[in-house]
Amino acid sequence: MIGMDREATALSVSELNEYARRLVAGDPLLRSLEVTGEISGYKHHYSGHRYFSLKDEGARVQCVMFRQQAMGLDFVPEDGMRVTVRASASIFPRDGSFQLYVSSMRKAGQGELYIRFERLKQKLMAEGLFDPARKREIPAFPRVIGVATSQTGAAIRDIIHVARRRNPNVGIIVSPCAVQGEGAAADIVRAIERLNRQGECDVILVGRGGGSIEDLWAFNEEVVARAIAASRIPVISCVGHEIDFTISDFVADLRAPTPSAAAELAVPQLQAMREEISSMLRRFSAAMHSAQQQRRLRLQRAVATPALTAPRQSLLEPRSAALNALAERATKALPARIERERHRLAAMEASLRALNPAAVLDRGYAVLMQEGRMTGSVHAVDADKPIRVRLADGELGARVTDIKPKEVQQ
Repeated sequence: MIGMDREATALSVSELNEYARRLVAGDPLLRSLEVTGEISGYKHHYSGHRYFSLKDEGARVQCVMFRQQAMGLDFVPEDGMRVTVRASASIFPRDGSFQLYVSSMRKAGQGELYIRFERLKQKLMAEGLFDPARKREIPAFPRVIGVATSQTGAAIRDIIHVARRRNPNVGIIVSPCAVQGEGAAADIVRAIERLNRQGECDVILVGRGGGSIEDLWAFNEEVVARAIAASRIPVISCVGHEIDFTISDFVADLRAPTPSAAAELAVPQLQAMREEISSMLRRFSAAMHSAQQQRRLRLQRAVATPALTAPRQSLLEPRSAALNALAERATKALPARIERERHRLAAMEASLRALNPAAVLDRGYAVLMQEGRMTGSVHAVDADKPIRVRLADGELGARVTDIKPKEVQQ
């Protein structure tokens, strides 16, 4: 009887949680309070509700901001952002979880992680590590893809599943590493360097599944960013969910919103390639058939032309008439042409006779030569050497007795 009485007075879990909820709801302070903290694990649900945690150095509390209240936000909340919320506290009876129901939110300064993120982002941007010009093209048809991620996480399973579905022939090399916690950044760097040393893959996927800003922080470390930038192999960053952005995303050659999306970007779909090739072959065959048809039609039109059906009438007779007309014009023009050429020849002959040196000698002139060279100046004659004088009917040998240059008129 005593045991039965105790069991009858014991509370069920639902009764306990409901009792705790009423206690919290009845506290005037907890009905309307302001709390300042750093946002962590921020999620914008498709319903419009916002789920996140507020934390400080020693604790955290779960928060929810329903769609109607979230419509009043004048900024986009992000992990690491320091905010002050106005909320009411309650206990969710189903889970027994203590949480804040946020009615409004305002910025309260930036959290430490957010400040570190922005500081490193500006530093690497100034160095040009985010410059689109330095980003490399992702290979269109990779033979092997490398993956730097945890070998036990959901990300590697998603990547392998998507890659195998799209193209079973693509090889996958996993370079396992820690993706969160102490030492994760150095482990990620070693995984990237290991894939580069092996040199077997055509593209590297670096990332992990979703989580809070603390969970993803290894991908915001400078050493990871520089390892991605130094990789000889193109890198696709795939960290977290679509709304998550890390330094790795900015420095990588391509950013994918999720690991599954990275596999889709890296691995072309084999069936789609086959269909595209088949489509190209069909278009090529149709073009060849069309060109053949056009040539056949042109040949048929050419065969039907008079030039081929009646070659004598269409080809010989017009050309024969033209040839006869040309012969008649030539017959009429030939005598006049011969007379013109005769007069031109006579004029040229007269000119040549006038230019003949022998004709000049016939008029009584002589040519003076010394040592086989003709000379036309007294200054070119050497008085000590004999000269020869050429006349119209022969030559004379002579010597110079004196030289009298012509006086120059002043």
